[in-house]
Amino acid sequence: MLFQFVRPTSAKQVVALFIMLAASPARGSELPLLTVPSSVETEAVASAEDAADDAEIWRDASAPAKSLVIATDKKSGLVVYDLSGKLLQSLAVGRLNNVDLRANWPSASGDGKSPSVLIAASDRTRLGVSFFALDPVTRIVTHLDRAFLAADVSEPYGLCLYRSRRDASLYAVVVSKDGEVRQFALAAGPDGAVAGTLVRTFAVGSIAEGCVADDRTGALFIAEENRGIWRYGAEPTSGDARTLVAEVDNRLLMADVEGLTLHPEGDAGGHLIASSQGNSTFVVFSLPSLVPAGRFHVGVNAEAGIDEVTGTDGVAAAAGNFGPAFPDGLLVVQDDENPGSAQNFKLVSWALVRRQLGLN
Repeated sequence: MLFQFVRPTSAKQVVALFIMLAASPARGSELPLLTVPSSVETEAVASAEDAADDAEIWRDASAPAKSLVIATDKKSGLVVYDLSGKLLQSLAVGRLNNVDLRANWPSASGDGKSPSVLIAASDRTRLGVSFFALDPVTRIVTHLDRAFLAADVSEPYGLCLYRSRRDASLYAVVVSKDGEVRQFALAAGPDGAVAGTLVRTFAVGSIAEGCVADDRTGALFIAEENRGIWRYGAEPTSGDARTLVAEVDNRLLMADVEGLTLHPEGDAGGHLIASSQGNSTFVVFSLPSLVPAGRFHVGVNAEAGIDEVTGTDGVAAAAGNFGPAFPDGLLVVQDDENPGSAQNFKLVSWALVRRQLGLN
């Protein structure tokens, strides 16, 4: 696997340095393709054809089995599921694409006693970021209709949030269809308003979408669909320095590289997971080394009557106990083809992934 340090100096990016690390493309391509079944599938989204896109997971620490999956119907808005796959809410607010969340956000009531969970989604209808609040007590999601943030990009595709390890500041990173990236510092305003200040601008180079930030280490990963996975710094002062940590080689990774997610463990460990849409597989990289650790396909669960996963777009992972069905973490993946119905999402036990791939 080639690692490249690149600092754009003009519209055309200049490759400044090549560093060969221990994990080569040949080593990654030798990883066997294994199969892991999903345990649950959600009800289908309301919109037909290409509609389900991205998901995020909220873990209810007080009652893990009551945790939620928050996902996008990119023709309609936001949908909320429980861990049985039942649709709990549908918020038709526009064409939302990618979604992320962070806890401990000041509640709209302003009483300072009941922090909420802030949910952000890239909005292709209004060309920016729409915000929602999840009440961790009632488990109800509310659209913060006064909290829209214009992103100043042609079409917002990817979105991820980052909470700084330095001062706990919260940032939204927006990735446009043409690879432009905008980073905004977020601050809570009155009555549920969210203020956003542009703090960083850079370009990936071509069409990009998936992104995920590691709050523990300050790393920001962005998937350039036809090139590979880049690692940037997530702090607004990080500039445009980057490293290509996994390239599209049509062996380990096949275009389009779509969703990215983290399954964190400890201070810096765990795994980065990428959806390789071109061959309907998922590639797992060890953290912090980013050495390829395994790859798998989400296959048929004949006993539960759940079809295989194909053409995945968004993917989300979360560590921890989610109840008896998901005792060691949860993976949620979008399914492009759901026979007899519109698209939906599949829930996969991370314990099964870990066991099948032999992950540490």
